[in-house]
Amino acid sequence: KKIAIVLALLMALLMASGCKSQDQIDAQQQVVAAAENAYYYDTRSTINVTGKGEVVLDPDIATVGFTVYSTAANPSDAQQENTQLMAAVLDVIRAKGIAEEDIETGNLNIREVYDYDKSPARIVGYDVYHNVEVKVRDLSVLGGLISDAIGAGASSISGPEYSVEDDSAAYLEALTLAVQSANAKAETIAAGAGGRLANLPVSLSEYGGVNYAVRSYAADNAV
Repeated sequence: KKIAIVLALLMALLMASGCKSQDQIDAQQQVVAAAENAYYYDTRSTINVTGKGEVVLDPDIATVGFTVYSTAANPSDAQQENTQLMAAVLDVIRAKGIAEEDIETGNLNIREVYDYDKSPARIVGYDVYHNVEVKVRDLSVLGGLISDAIGAGASSISGPEYSVEDDSAAYLEALTLAVQSANAKAETIAAGAGGRLANLPVSLSEYGGVNYAVRSYAADNAV
């Protein structure tokens, strides 16, 4: 139940001195700094590296979805049964202390059931599906919520998917680690080539994202 925030940062086009004189290096730095076009540089004196930073957090939110299914010979009976089952599931959800703003019900779907052994096929019943998605902020109630909701009539679940309410600070921390990683690589490459890095990179590109932990629960084995 961990969330890995992985941030990769492309530190592109770092300038290395190579075999150039110090005067040539200084002149090139001035040209790059003054150029309005960020792509005006000597590609023979650059290094492209990628740095990676990762920060792992404990989740504080879990999102889980429940589906209520019912079937009957006519649509009104199927819908009535589904409504009763959904009400029971919602009672369980609210009893676990879930706030109303963290409960989102989905569309009610009714599907015709055909007997294809007949020719032509004829309708023999109706299936009704109703979904509800719940955001759980107290993770200690999650296991009991899933078990009780299934006991109340939920036919299947999706998730839970774990996340963090605010990961902005962790993202910046991962970004710092990515820059440090890229710098270390570039310095090693430059030193191995007999050169040194300029004070600032010619170009930086940021990319990355969040990897959320997801665990699936079987309806007949919810714990």
